[in-house]
Amino acid sequence: MEMRAKIGQLVRLRAGGPVLCVTHEYPMEDGSYSYCCEWFAHQKLKHSTFPIVALEPVEGEFEAEFEADIEVQVGTEEELEAEADVEAESDADSGTKERKRGKNYH
Repeated sequence: MEMRAKIGQLVRLRAGGPVLCVTHEYPMEDGSYSYCCEWFAHQKLKHSTFPIVALEPVEGEFEAEFEADIEVQVGTEEELEAEADVEAESDADSGTKERKRGKNYH
């Protein structure tokens, strides 16, 4: 699960400080994100970039994104078994089955 801020979301540094507004999102090498934030200090617009772990939302929570590689199948046991049989048959003769389903890879 990764946490992400929304553009325009109001945040604050976990260490405290003024309310910041998220303006840009940048992916980091470790798969997390850093955020460019802007705020006013002494009537001047300031900006800086912070990693998500340094920020906390002022209201609500950050979005949580789940990386789901699991395909959920819904149906009766008989339907799932029949679908598994079709997939096994498809593996044996993938060209014919793919054309019947309307998929064209060239």
